[in-house]
Amino acid sequence: MFYFRYYLTLRLSERRLKLSVSPDPQLEKEWAAQQNEEAEVWCWDRPFPLWLAEKIWGESQPWLTEKAGFSLRRFGRMLRRICRRYAWPTDGDWVPVSERLPRPPMLNISNQVAAIVSRVLPGRELTPLELVRACARQGIEVSEDHLERILHRLLLAGAVERVAGIGLDRLGRFSCRRCGEGERIHRQTGLALSVSCRICPACCNLGTITDLVPLYRWSGEWPVAMPQPELKLLLPEFSPWQQQAAEEALRYWRDPKAHTLLIWAVCGAGKTEVVFPVLKEALTQGKRVLLTVPRREILRELAERLRRNFPGLDFTLMYGGEKEEVPESLLVVATTHQLLRFGPCFDLVILDEADAFPLYGNPMLNAALEKVLLPTGKKIYMTATPDASWRQRAKRGEIAVAKIPLRYHGHLLPVPTLVRCKLPSKHNWFLPPIVTDFIQSLSVRGRRGLIFLPTIDWAEEFGRRIKSHFSAAVARFAYVHAQDPERAAKIGQFSAGQITVLFTTTLLERGLNFKDLDVMILFADQRRIFSAETLIQIAGRVGRSADDPEGEVYFVAETISPEMKEAKEAICRMNKEAEQVGRVSRPGKME
Repeated sequence: MFYFRYYLTLRLSERRLKLSVSPDPQLEKEWAAQQNEEAEVWCWDRPFPLWLAEKIWGESQPWLTEKAGFSLRRFGRMLRRICRRYAWPTDGDWVPVSERLPRPPMLNISNQVAAIVSRVLPGRELTPLELVRACARQGIEVSEDHLERILHRLLLAGAVERVAGIGLDRLGRFSCRRCGEGERIHRQTGLALSVSCRICPACCNLGTITDLVPLYRWSGEWPVAMPQPELKLLLPEFSPWQQQAAEEALRYWRDPKAHTLLIWAVCGAGKTEVVFPVLKEALTQGKRVLLTVPRREILRELAERLRRNFPGLDFTLMYGGEKEEVPESLLVVATTHQLLRFGPCFDLVILDEADAFPLYGNPMLNAALEKVLLPTGKKIYMTATPDASWRQRAKRGEIAVAKIPLRYHGHLLPVPTLVRCKLPSKHNWFLPPIVTDFIQSLSVRGRRGLIFLPTIDWAEEFGRRIKSHFSAAVARFAYVHAQDPERAAKIGQFSAGQITVLFTTTLLERGLNFKDLDVMILFADQRRIFSAETLIQIAGRVGRSADDPEGEVYFVAETISPEMKEAKEAICRMNKEAEQVGRVSRPGKME
């Protein structure tokens, strides 16, 4: 995508020499005239890729400050030396910029576009294409070429900064300015380019980023953050454990020395609502807040919760190509991948499901999480299954911890049953009797079932073959996974009861709530897929509703793995701890 070519332009006046990188040298001449600056404007008559123009600009600054002895000829020789160093053509020369140079006319909507940019760009790092789309969402159509020239005027005014999407770091290596990737940058051709370019594969799901594509950042005056003193918060009645955690979270927010809080809650404890009082206080104070989760399915449900609990609150929603932008809002709700489009701008970052894929163990996304936080900002992590490193940090007192050991309705976690039996293989398909019994029991008891499998192929295999074994009166079947284009519709149908048995991957391991649910995990001994934390999260899908606090959970495999045992033991420990902090009944009633 060789959208932009950049020229080195030089403004020579009695007071100073100023070298700029411009998509249109004529803009520099117009700017000098508008500033009543009597200056000659020269440009190198060959364009450069932005990364190389940046390099030349950087190496030229110390030399340009020594005005004595300056000449365009000497400057040209230095420029050619840099080009040779990076195997770039050295032909070209300095030429004066005159009014006779051809240039396209400016659009009459430039003020409107500039106004949209000033609202959308603060705190973000966006390509021209992303800004074109932002303008389109506001009803303004503008081409990337014209937008680039409008952005350059803002750059000359000091309102925006421009960097190459992939450029040279301090050690002379190419790295991605959006995600920080430096190891896997590679050259590629065939993208409708006249030259090859360097491309970043790490963040390509957000749109292709190359060394020819610029990133824009806001450097002007930020929009005034407006506190929201009239913000309404509607919450269900908290359990004693939720109330205690909410109070601890508020104390953490008010403590200027505290920077990180871990909310450690059992599955179904209502941990998300616990941070809503902190969220309200931060927004009331005019603070910018990011609420982020790793997966879009969880994000949709989270957005609905916010609309229920904060009636009238406008917020920006961003996930997987979908955007509902409210630039004036202090709250951004986004998947973790969207953090790559932000710079330091948030006073508070709340991360739900902190241990979930794809965030967990992903250096790129964890670095992005740190990048978007202001130096004085705070972080709140929420999870039911913190790993050993989190538990050790909490034990050493390095982070504040608020624990919710019991579900909000006061019932214990369902304890999984470990089942060892023969399962099908790719070359020997059969329906295990335990699956048949499980589905029939669902029909008898009027419940629905999630059956988890380790791979997409297995989810589709069971989903396709199972229908021949049962009539429609017994169950209605479907399968779903992350690559299923109909996944949102199927999840909605399952939630509404139109599908009664859903075969799924770990896509649905966390974050979603379904009533009258039983769960079975097949091939639960696949240790690469089903870690102890994942097994605990899946078991936690059951019994989340006060109207249905119990249910069945089965871990089924040909061998009982250590992870299966560990997950069951961990759930039993959680239940034991819950019994110690509150008088809890067995299924059916609270004492």
